[in-house]
Amino acid sequence: MEETFAGIIFDDSIQNSFMKNLILLSLVSVFAFACKPSYTADNLPKPLPERPKDDAPSSGLTEEESREMENLKSEITMLANSEKCSNPADWKTVGLGVKACGGPISYIAYSNKIDEKAFLEKVELYNQRSTEYNKKYNLVSDCMLVMQPENIVCENEKPVFK
Repeated sequence: MEETFAGIIFDDSIQNSFMKNLILLSLVSVFAFACKPSYTADNLPKPLPERPKDDAPSSGLTEEESREMENLKSEITMLANSEKCSNPADWKTVGLGVKACGGPISYIAYSNKIDEKAFLEKVELYNQRSTEYNKKYNLVSDCMLVMQPENIVCENEKPVFK
């Protein structure tokens, strides 16, 4: 059977089949390139929100804020380690630090023999500052849930999470 297309006679042979495909591909290409792009200045993606000002520290906290956090954490750690662990029943845990998407960064063990109120106030202040800095500098975190330790055991007079 013969067909005529654009003055070319086609039969069912392999050569003519190749020619049909070539002409079809050419026509599709012409139509595809003839279409106008759908992107205009109005529908292009918008730029990201403005970055923090150049005077803001690139690592997040200023040197003073970083020092304050380090000092608070050092005080908390010192209070938590002020008692030797001999009985796991005397120990509790509390979340220390706040991730940008919520939840504690880690947990710390402390003895119920220390001034628990003063200790927990320091932890609360540290966590509050951590939350403030997360918001202030738009900090991000891994958002992984850190599970609270279920058990504390005493090893070498120190509390260890199990």
